[in-house]
Amino acid sequence: MKFATTSSIPARVALFLALALWLLGSAPDALARRNLVYINGNITTSGQNVVIALQNDGAGNMTPVPGSPFATGGTGVAGTGDPLEDAQWDSDGELAVNSTATLLYVVNGHSNDFSAFNLNADGTLTLIPGSPFPSGGTQPASIGYLDGAAGNGISTMVVANKDSDPFQTPTAPNYTTFQVDATGVPTMNPGSTLTLPTGTSPSQILIPKKARREILAIQFLGKNVSSYSLTRRGIITSTSSLDIVGTPVGGVLHPTLRNLYLTVASKDRLSVLTYDQDFNLSLLKTLSSPGDAPCWATTNKAGTRLYTGETLSGSVTIYDITDASSPVQLQHLVLSGAMPFATHTHLDVTEKFLYVLDRQGVLHVLDVAADGTVSETREPFNLGLPIGTVPLGVVVVSK
Repeated sequence: MKFATTSSIPARVALFLALALWLLGSAPDALARRNLVYINGNITTSGQNVVIALQNDGAGNMTPVPGSPFATGGTGVAGTGDPLEDAQWDSDGELAVNSTATLLYVVNGHSNDFSAFNLNADGTLTLIPGSPFPSGGTQPASIGYLDGAAGNGISTMVVANKDSDPFQTPTAPNYTTFQVDATGVPTMNPGSTLTLPTGTSPSQILIPKKARREILAIQFLGKNVSSYSLTRRGIITSTSSLDIVGTPVGGVLHPTLRNLYLTVASKDRLSVLTYDQDFNLSLLKTLSSPGDAPCWATTNKAGTRLYTGETLSGSVTIYDITDASSPVQLQHLVLSGAMPFATHTHLDVTEKFLYVLDRQGVLHVLDVAADGTVSETREPFNLGLPIGTVPLGVVVVSK
């Protein structure tokens, strides 16, 4: 038997210590993931719209990703100056990311197109050649992305053309589909446009988690939620339709169950819908919102908490949705600032923070406690947009 000599032991210890230091030091840096936030700046100067890219340091402090903001080449949609005349901004899903977080898409409402980006490993964005791409209608407002739905590595995109831009001649809103190849380039599907009644103002496309080629869609002024199926070539067929009392701005799907939480702005209500395996819709419950004009919503990954953003009261409300069909209010919080206008609401990828976009051009970063309630302990982050610009849409990514 051969024993280690006393002279070899220190060398082995030194090697072990060096390895331990590398694991504790270098490895976390190499494996650290960036918590990223992307916002549609919605800049209304011709051709000057941007995507704002921010990074959360893990403590709720936001800094721009190098190179941000990233130009889209398109134009955002403006307002008339009357805060109550805002149908053009009442939507969700203005940005979309594929399942591998390598592609990002954003609408340019006034130029009637959308832009495609490569989402790089460092969080930066590179515009895909050909951007921006025509959306197939007037004022694109929401994008749904179905990975691989067309087969052979081809994905399907659905764009809701809202047709509520006050500075464009009204035509007819529609849903239009696109095939997206492996490089992220979209091509409009011939004959795929589904025209909607004039003035219905579609506001959001929702993709159920286990959908193969099914979507849910909300019509804001049409006061309706519908489900549709798509062929591989992107042809849209109606499955089910449900009229809503009041104007539904947006909603969020339960992460595991067949429930949809719908914000009904004009009635200050939250409605709970369900759909069966064939995507037939039905209403389960409607409850009053403590905030004025609930418009946007998000849930946690476990499906136990629901967060809504209420524009006119500048507030957020937190619900316990452990019983998915019966939300129970846990908290109602008015945001900081002289006149906050809460809009798009989304949890950080770590779920330690709740992001709430504000029409005043800032982003509120709220701390989320273990029970899901929130507090605002820091000043809102100024997005650096031109005065009067209304940012639209938030997506979060971990890279």
